[in-house]
Amino acid sequence: MKRVLVITAVVAALAVGGWRWRAISANQAAAKTTVPTAEVTRGSLVVTLPANGILESVQDIPVRSGIDGTLVSILPDNTVVMPGDFAFQLDTKDLTDQREQFTRGLADAAEALNSEKSDTDTRTTRAQSDADAAQEALKLAQERARAEQEKVAAQVRFAEGQMARAIREYTRAQRLANLNYIAGTKLREAEKMYRQQEFDLLQDRANQADVARRTAEDVADAQAALDLARHSLQAAQADALVRVEDARMDLEEAQRKLAEVDNKIVQSTVLAPAAGMAVIQTNDSNWPERRPYRLGDNVGSEAAPVRIYDFKQMQIRCQIGEMDISRVHQGQAVFVSSPTAPDKRYHAKVASVEELAQESNVWQGGTPGKRVFGILVALQQTDPARLRPGMTVDLEIVLDRVREATMAPIRAVFKDKGRAYVYRAEKTGFTRLPVTVGTRNDLLIEVAGDVKVGDRVALERPPTPPGPGRGRQP
Repeated sequence: MKRVLVITAVVAALAVGGWRWRAISANQAAAKTTVPTAEVTRGSLVVTLPANGILESVQDIPVRSGIDGTLVSILPDNTVVMPGDFAFQLDTKDLTDQREQFTRGLADAAEALNSEKSDTDTRTTRAQSDADAAQEALKLAQERARAEQEKVAAQVRFAEGQMARAIREYTRAQRLANLNYIAGTKLREAEKMYRQQEFDLLQDRANQADVARRTAEDVADAQAALDLARHSLQAAQADALVRVEDARMDLEEAQRKLAEVDNKIVQSTVLAPAAGMAVIQTNDSNWPERRPYRLGDNVGSEAAPVRIYDFKQMQIRCQIGEMDISRVHQGQAVFVSSPTAPDKRYHAKVASVEELAQESNVWQGGTPGKRVFGILVALQQTDPARLRPGMTVDLEIVLDRVREATMAPIRAVFKDKGRAYVYRAEKTGFTRLPVTVGTRNDLLIEVAGDVKVGDRVALERPPTPPGPGRGRQP
């Protein structure tokens, strides 16, 4: 019996040892199998909604000359310009000829005006001297009248002050007499004083009226003398003034014409009013041909052959399907990338979201019958070298963000019977660890459990060794 037990124990030991040897061999074989791995990292996990849209300027500026003319030069289409750069040029030949004509007319008008002024000065010197003397006499009369009026006005103000004082004393005496604090004689004295001051004030005011009337008559006489002198002066100047005024009007008209043609010559060379991209516009006057402006075209005063799209304020128009629109709202952060620099991302924000859905435009690549919502994204960075109006750009609308997340590639998380696992790389193979998953995006997923930052996990399910062991699936 004892011998049987010993034999049984030996056989069991050999079986277990053989099984462990096969498990170790299987693990080593699994480790030698090429299984791609990735590192578990920690950082910010951002969940985004991809979209694409069209860049446009918030503000575009039409470039006009303000005059009619023939286009003789224009900048190349889609030129990046700065304020003051050349935009286009209109023909100035006719304007230059007009300027020479108006310059000669201005010189003739100036000579005629000087001649008329000289004749007028000779005929009006004597009459002007008389008018000056009359003017001086009027000034003296006005000064005397002002002095007398100020003097009598001061007397009236003094009398008014005395009157106010007498009224206060009389009112006070009445109140005290009613209370039997003073005798009736005191009240009568106060009333007498009040009556006297009232009489004096009336006298001063009457005197003031007399002085005002008298001084006004003196000033009127002086004014009449001045009017007569001026009338004589005007009579002497009448014929000459007509001729001088006509000559002055001719001069002003010549100056206006010259200034107008000079202004048109300046307006013929049109410069960019702002920085941005200059785009040549369609010449609608050539309908139905409808082509961009070119040399030789007639340009009206209100026409804008060039329009500048501002780079400093850019926005993006795009469309979001009705399945995703509930996750998009105003103020969300957006990352923008351009085909010209796919590795560079620009910051933006959702500026507005339309309330009503519209049918997707088939001509712009939309799906027939699909309902979409328009959104407007405001670009917070500018890059004129890479971001220009009309370009198609890719957007990533930030829906969620976990700032400190332990994360692994989505390919590293496997499901088995409703539970999530990762396979951590060991020296002898892979160990399957259960994990709890959280936020995810298209590439990464948040994981929690025994896995830690720095672990390398399999991106493909590794071969499973048989029997119990570190690589065994629970």
